[in-house]
Amino acid sequence: MTCLRDVSQIRDKTLEQVNPMKETILLLKKHAVEMKQDYLVTLENLKTDLIDVSDRALGPTKEAILPLQSKEANNVKDKRRKFQIQVLEYR
Repeated sequence: MTCLRDVSQIRDKTLEQVNPMKETILLLKKHAVEMKQDYLVTLENLKTDLIDVSDRALGPTKEAILPLQSKEANNVKDKRRKFQIQVLEYR
């Protein structure tokens, strides 16, 4: 679970930084700053690569955890039902 959280947080923080970088590149282009390569294309490729790598890293972990999450969700539902019954009996 911590692996999922860590990779997701890093991916989300990095993806949040893509738009400001994109805006900066567009501003530089607007002011006719010469660039040796097309950084917008490079940035989009890096964004896509990041998403692909994080999905590949998280895929097996998510699959392994899914049965445990389902089981725990059912346990929580059972506890809630039992508590509701206790409340009704108390009333």
